[in-house]
Amino acid sequence: MQSRLGGSRIEPRLVERRDSRLINEVYKRLRAAIVSGEIRPDTRLLQQRLAASLGVSRTPLREALLRLERDGFIYTLPNRGMFVRGLTIDDVGELYQLREVLEPVAARLACEVVDEAGMVRVRAIQRALEDRYPASVSDAFQCNVDLHTTLIRSCPNRRMAQHLQDIWDQNSAFLIFSYYARSVGATSDMVREHREIVDAYVERDGARVEELLRLHIRCAADALAERMADRPQEEREA
Repeated sequence: MQSRLGGSRIEPRLVERRDSRLINEVYKRLRAAIVSGEIRPDTRLLQQRLAASLGVSRTPLREALLRLERDGFIYTLPNRGMFVRGLTIDDVGELYQLREVLEPVAARLACEVVDEAGMVRVRAIQRALEDRYPASVSDAFQCNVDLHTTLIRSCPNRRMAQHLQDIWDQNSAFLIFSYYARSVGATSDMVREHREIVDAYVERDGARVEELLRLHIRCAADALAERMADRPQEEREA
């Protein structure tokens, strides 16, 4: 039997009934549904309906929802219930503004001092993404993070590098990436732009790396802001 979750049909399946594993399984399934867009932003989460859809009792579901709330994927409105946290244009603007200021400079500094092993790592990640870009949003996000963080790994300014790592560690970075990755042509654009950046990086052309990376970040921010401005605002239930 199929049931509805966030307006999309999913197949319920039995999961192991040990509490910690069950909670973790429910958490992962709901998180995946949120970041993939299966459960849309601003959807109100009805626990009885979700429990039935997932084939679990409300106790592990409630624990999973509380964990999602702690991680910033959902929020609670008094007397109304839990909702999926949507992205705002301000969220996108703040994160990409920080990246545009810090990341191109950090990558330029890194490519000027990186050793040959670092060059090989960057090229290997880029080629792997060209060969087979991950279908899973979670895997694609991690591969994207791996490439961007490897580009700055050799940056001699450790404070700058740590600030950038903190940005990538935020759940909003994951949500923003998942939203952008659903745009038409986003994957091919990312792969092409990454190739150009890495080509300049392995040639130790720091000025070109900085220029291309800044353009890459700015174009992604503009595309997201435009798409979000056209997003319909409506309350849904799951």
